Amino acid sequence: MIRSRSRWFIVVLSLVATLGTGWADAQPTTMDPAKLREWFQSVDRNHNGRINRGEFHQWATERFFFLDKERKGYVTPQEVKDMVGPEAFKVANRKGDGRLTLREFVNAVFQDFDAADRDKDGTLTLEEVEAYVRAQR
Repeated sequence: MIRSRSRWFIVVLSLVATLGTGWADAQPTTMDPAKLREWFQSVDRNHNGRINRGEFHQWATERFFFLDKERKGYVTPQEVKDMVGPEAFKVANRKGDGRLTLREFVNAVFQDFDAADRDKDGTLTLEEVEAYVRAQR
């Protein structure tokens, strides 16, 4: 189950690191360290070298609304099928209604924030993100 949850963050980071801030139709198999660094800097809005929970929440919210193009207030398995498998979607879908609300999406991604935060200080450094991504591959 934990592995399924972590798929969200890793896939989202893989997409961002490989393609910039947009989304793609297929999951890349490698990460470009320069793109990961670029992503990190764009999420670190106060430019202090750490992503805090507020900055991460803002980023996750923006990703959700990018996926929810029709502004329904939820995303379906079809809309995220190229990012996560059915098992990960099911784990994230706490209500079991076949739709991920913003809250469910953000909660799924935050499972990984907490796991990546090795020193448990409530922030992520680039090194923590890189190490977490490496460990999940």
